[in-house]
Amino acid sequence: MHQKLPNEIDPIRLAQNGLKLNGELSIKDMPRLCESLVTNEGSVDVDLAFDVDEINTPYMQGKLTTNVSMQCERCMSPMIVSLSVDCLLAMVISELKVAALAEQYEPWLLENNDPVSLNAVIEDELILALPIVPRHTEACIPNEVWSSGEDSDVEEDDKPVSPFAVLSQLKDKQ
Repeated sequence: MHQKLPNEIDPIRLAQNGLKLNGELSIKDMPRLCESLVTNEGSVDVDLAFDVDEINTPYMQGKLTTNVSMQCERCMSPMIVSLSVDCLLAMVISELKVAALAEQYEPWLLENNDPVSLNAVIEDELILALPIVPRHTEACIPNEVWSSGEDSDVEEDDKPVSPFAVLSQLKDKQ
């Protein structure tokens, strides 16, 4: 059973206390994500663990899963895209500390001690996981758009006309 997720969190405090958050967030509460979707229906399953590693770096490890509806760029019809995002974000308070992070972490820059919107963090991770060009398998391509060459009007014995044939004719006139 999922707990109600808070709107705002103090990620450093959560990491220092080693807390876990599990729950669901509605996709309609993520307006930037909805701009890339056909519909804003559905929810995101959220499983987050906050902790501090052995060199005292606070981090958030999470698993986000959802199904979203996007427009196929080949056939322009809606399609379901399954997203399963694993994230490991190290919390840093200065851009200078980003370079010192271990390779396994992605930096999460916390510019001040204000609470952070949990929706915004999850929305950012989901936006990064969206396919750049969503498309079905090749089966969705209409046959009249992508011909296999079998229905071609040009027979194999016909030689294609060279684009330079006109230049040859001009040369002969001189």
